[in-house]
Amino acid sequence: MIEEIKAKIKSSLVNGQLPCTVAHVIAYEFGVKPLQVGQTADEMEVALSLCQLGCFGYGPKAEGKSKILRPTTKKDEKLMERLRSIVVEGSIPCISLWQIAAEFGLERLAVSNAAETLGLKIGPCQLGCF
Repeated sequence: MIEEIKAKIKSSLVNGQLPCTVAHVIAYEFGVKPLQVGQTADEMEVALSLCQLGCFGYGPKAEGKSKILRPTTKKDEKLMERLRSIVVEGSIPCISLWQIAAEFGLERLAVSNAAETLGLKIGPCQLGCF
């Protein structure tokens, strides 16, 4: 199955990179964890891009443009309290942010921006990027 995943990754590249959303679709299609797709892409030396939480893949890192994650000025206290409730050693797992986004009916980026506002680190990534 690994060769089929590699072929799917190769055929799904956008500008030579594998977008986060596409990596998750591949994981779903093959019935594997996203981490396996991320590790396979890494073995293939394929960069992942366009993180759904805004953490990486949006431009040159050296220029400080790789992420679109930004603190928010709109503070939903229920959301902020929910985020605080799941912090482990200053971090919130990527998958937890996805779950909270679904729970609150929000875009994933809005929830990660709220975490950024609280100064929380996001990780680990479901794809193994961080």
